[in-house]
Amino acid sequence: MNNYIEAVCEGRPLDLPNYNEDTEQWELFFEESETPWFCHDIQKDLIAVSFESADEACETYNHYNTKTEEKASC
Repeated sequence: MNNYIEAVCEGRPLDLPNYNEDTEQWELFFEESETPWFCHDIQKDLIAVSFESADEACETYNHYNTKTEEKASC
């Protein structure tokens, strides 16, 4: 479980983990959740959560993607 994802993201990852060559990190994208800081008059943002390793990104993907059969294999 990731405290940041739990606090500001909702749902499951929008796609499989992607490698960002610019930051040299793995990323998962989530939809922003409603929080006290979220203005309800604007569209929700996508939030990128970065990981040092492919294994960590895949484990996180699989943890938050439990509602489907698709699993990341790294």
